[in-house]
Amino acid sequence: MNILNFKLVILLILLASMVSSCDEFKDSNDYSAEEIDKNLSGSWSISQVTRNGSDITNAMDFKAFSITFNTDKTYKIENYLPFLVKENGTWNIDDPQYPSQLIFKENGAPTANISSFEYIINKGERQIILSFAPGCHSNVYTYVLERVAN
Repeated sequence: MNILNFKLVILLILLASMVSSCDEFKDSNDYSAEEIDKNLSGSWSISQVTRNGSDITNAMDFKAFSITFNTDKTYKIENYLPFLVKENGTWNIDDPQYPSQLIFKENGAPTANISSFEYIINKGERQIILSFAPGCHSNVYTYVLERVAN
């Protein structure tokens, strides 16, 4: 037996012993990977606005606007400006754990208005991003909302 074959046999024996000596990984932590429901409750103000991709945040005073999402699924708008709804009403999301749409229904309105919805964390702060076309469908607004500190 030459030296090359001997090294190959030793290598195969070592490899077989390493594979057979490994234990299956067992995680001792008992945790749930389930996503929690999104909490929108509280007052939110606008931090950025784009129309058709162009930033128009400085075009008018968007800071006066606020929307409050209550835990009973009602909302209240303060200082209206171009938004998906004008009147107070009820809100809901299409999926409490993985929402992609925020649904607004004005008090007394026959139908609901729907906005695309993102619930993100940016620089350690929770943000809501809504995209919608109020009235003219060729103008798409994107509002970035930040929770108002109490």
